[in-house]
Amino acid sequence: MSFLILDIETVPRPSIDSEVEAEIAKKTNVRIEKTGDNLENAESLIRSTSPFFGQVLCIGLRFLSNDNKQKDKVVCESSEEATLQSFFEIINKTSRDVRFIHYNGIGFDIPFLIIRAAHYGIEINNWNFKDLRRFSFKSHIDIMMFLCSWNSYNAVSMDIACRSFGISSPKEGEVSGDTVAKAYIDGNISAVEEYVMRDVEATHELYNKLKKYII
Repeated sequence: MSFLILDIETVPRPSIDSEVEAEIAKKTNVRIEKTGDNLENAESLIRSTSPFFGQVLCIGLRFLSNDNKQKDKVVCESSEEATLQSFFEIINKTSRDVRFIHYNGIGFDIPFLIIRAAHYGIEINNWNFKDLRRFSFKSHIDIMMFLCSWNSYNAVSMDIACRSFGISSPKEGEVSGDTVAKAYIDGNISAVEEYVMRDVEATHELYNKLKKYII
């Protein structure tokens, strides 16, 4: 059996129209009231974490073959559409026996990718990738869902999970989740790519700790 570990980084989309901007402003204000976050951070988060307000910047991949060899790749093209086209060319050619591994992928990464692909009409013909059934690890192994037993109320961030298992946190570096958008705007794409692969590496290490309990 082979596996594909993945993680995505997202950034805000350009302004769409006044109705969408009004909805973003409303959600931003709610977040500020609940968390005390400042306007810039709150708005960036709202935009980046929704496939309706955000877009895919890059995708980190690690292929794990049957003979335990691994191959890393970052998909980061000149536009979101090109990035998604390249990514789904890989996914569509992937064997049906491959399982996808991620951290909160069922709740975030995979739906985000599918919705953004639909925006451009990009074909996804790998059924396993679109198989988002809960309480199953047949197609997707969501490490976060395993750790919280499919109860999101008990879920923890990847940073906390890594620290708990004695794994180096992927959040300790030049770029973090809070600064991805700024790094992108500043043109520091290499740092963003390095960050997404830190998340992939952390996911891999968590999987190694847990795999005999999952499959």
